[in-house]
Amino acid sequence: MKRSIIIALAVVAVLAAGGVTAWNMTADGSVATASGAEHAVPREDVEAHAEEDFGRPFSGDAPDSVSCPRGLRAEKDDSVRCSAVFKGERKPMLISVTGVHGDDVTIGYAVLEKGSAGGTRGTEGGAGKGD
Repeated sequence: MKRSIIIALAVVAVLAAGGVTAWNMTADGSVATASGAEHAVPREDVEAHAEEDFGRPFSGDAPDSVSCPRGLRAEKDDSVRCSAVFKGERKPMLISVTGVHGDDVTIGYAVLEKGSAGGTRGTEGGAGKGD
């Protein structure tokens, strides 16, 4: 129930910012490893997981590249706004920590897309195992 409330609040925050986000919680999503004194997932690892795992289980939906300004702290609900390129089109991608178990950090993804009528529509992405 707590996870549902957090996800609902995240969706409300995105809607207030003018976007629509859809999350797809799948059992085979991203689990990264936190390390270092800051106990964080390095930026390079966040980008690599987003490129490899975002489209699962949907084939062909993975981004060509992802660029993030920083990594993720191993703290539930930490997020970073990245830029993803899909078939030559750049779109904002929100990457968030959905769970932490020791050094294992579960990651969820959301992409905001501009619709043809100037609105927005959500794109589903892979996310990790539940807490």
